[in-house]
Amino acid sequence: MTPRRYIQFLFVATLIVANGALQCRTPRRSFQESRTCVYTHSRLDTSISSSLANHEHDTEGNVQVFLRFSPLIGGPPIPLHVEVILAEDAGKHKDNIESKEEGSTIYIRKTNNLASMAFLNTYRQLHRLDFLPQNPTDPSTVIRLASFQSVTGKLRHRTYSKNITAPSDAKQDGRGITVLLPVGSIATEKKNGVTSSNVISTALEFTNSRRDNVYDDLRIILGKNCLSFAVDLLLELNNVYGIKRVGSWNKVDFGE
Repeated sequence: MTPRRYIQFLFVATLIVANGALQCRTPRRSFQESRTCVYTHSRLDTSISSSLANHEHDTEGNVQVFLRFSPLIGGPPIPLHVEVILAEDAGKHKDNIESKEEGSTIYIRKTNNLASMAFLNTYRQLHRLDFLPQNPTDPSTVIRLASFQSVTGKLRHRTYSKNITAPSDAKQDGRGITVLLPVGSIATEKKNGVTSSNVISTALEFTNSRRDNVYDDLRIILGKNCLSFAVDLLLELNNVYGIKRVGSWNKVDFGE
């Protein structure tokens, strides 16, 4: 199978899984019901994340949802890893992602530098959440994963405020082709008590609550991995707030 065919197969399979998950008929919880849950876990890796305490703004926009595919750390230069990106709009971007050019565009880059997708800097804040091995470059990790054994995993949260060129991330990501896929948007309305801060907090609480049990080990198949985490997180956000999904992707943007 050629690299091009492999990538096409990977994306089709992922889109089928993600679309099926968001079509799930699980009853949607109200925002107030979701806030009654109490989470006590605090082992989420947020070493390069900013605090969300008192994270309120004068203006509110929607939260845009993306899936980003990138190479595994220390792995081949093909996009095998997936993460969820939540982008907080400034108040001036009240329109839905479907009405914006990037809403119908799949972005493909030859580099793993997030700054190559310049339009992301138009968002007030970006949050990246993913699940990866605790020691991804350790030879024993590669051997265990290649033999379909489990390894210790960690959940990671990274955030940026109009600065997606943070040099500290360059060594934490693999090198090679990356793809950014718009999923949809979550509407925020202060009058209903739903803000972008609420959406981000829900994502972090969901992640933290599963660190010590559900997502303690990572396994390529027959276990939890980066794709299952992304789908689980999208399901949670969809159940609590509802994700208005992108209707179609009718453009591919290739770049360096």
